[in-house]
Amino acid sequence: MFYENLKTIALQVSILYIIAGVGFVADKTGIFPQKSAKKVIDLLFNIILPVAIIHTFMNMEYTEEHIKGLFIAFACAAATHAFGIIIAAVFFRKRYSRLERGIYRYATVLSNAAFLALPLAQSVIGNEGVFYCAVYVGMFNIIAFTYGIHEISGHKAKIDLKKIILNPGSISVIIGIPLFLLQIKVPYIIDYPMQLVGSINSPLAMIVFGTFLANSNFKNIIIKKELYLISFLRLIVIPLCMMGVFRLCGVHGDLLVAMIISSAAPTATNTAMYAAKYDNDAALGSEIAAQSSVLSVLSMPIIVAIASVI
Repeated sequence: MFYENLKTIALQVSILYIIAGVGFVADKTGIFPQKSAKKVIDLLFNIILPVAIIHTFMNMEYTEEHIKGLFIAFACAAATHAFGIIIAAVFFRKRYSRLERGIYRYATVLSNAAFLALPLAQSVIGNEGVFYCAVYVGMFNIIAFTYGIHEISGHKAKIDLKKIILNPGSISVIIGIPLFLLQIKVPYIIDYPMQLVGSINSPLAMIVFGTFLANSNFKNIIIKKELYLISFLRLIVIPLCMMGVFRLCGVHGDLLVAMIISSAAPTATNTAMYAAKYDNDAALGSEIAAQSSVLSVLSMPIIVAIASVI
């Protein structure tokens, strides 16, 4: 069973990274450079991803298991980020500058949940995977706009509490939950366009992701020892520890797999973007995200396969 799941998950991860390869080639040939991809990120984050999440909530069957799973997913997502914050604080202390420490902590705690975990969950589990991963994305946004910007700015940025709620990821979950609970059905003329728009989230996100890989300094990716520590914490320590905690708490099945996919995803691609926005080292952020992404091709199939059989 483990090896069958490993093969299935490895295939799905490989497919996603082949799509990322399209973005890599498109950037290198000048057809779709990273400069253009950054504009597409706004489209993904503000429209396509929220539509995909809302559509999934609208079409999720109302069952006692899903109601219970919704609350458990919130608890799991909060626990994973809290554990990541503790781990990051332990490993990245005063030996690093405040800005350097901030980017290392951000990269350790925050995973690429929206642009990699959510597409992978859809491929491996289906709509139920998106349903649970959407909750993780909502928690991701809360942490990113509070702890995340505080750390990556070197403690200079003021935390905007409005952004905790008033961001596309959180708003889509806030809209989606009542639609799910009330089982509101929209006409086909609205539902089908939402389905089509949401369906391009996975391939477009991976193509954009490929352009970031294309602009990474692969020499630094290989020689910087701190990057290996971050990748080890992000890809191995956090998901394995949380997997043990979740199983002890009775979490299992598709919910467990969705949470582990989210927690085992590589460093968030927006690490570089937020580093640039808050006058930190954007190149370093890109290198961290690139290395953990490359290594996740090997780590994620194994970690997720374990979660699917325990």
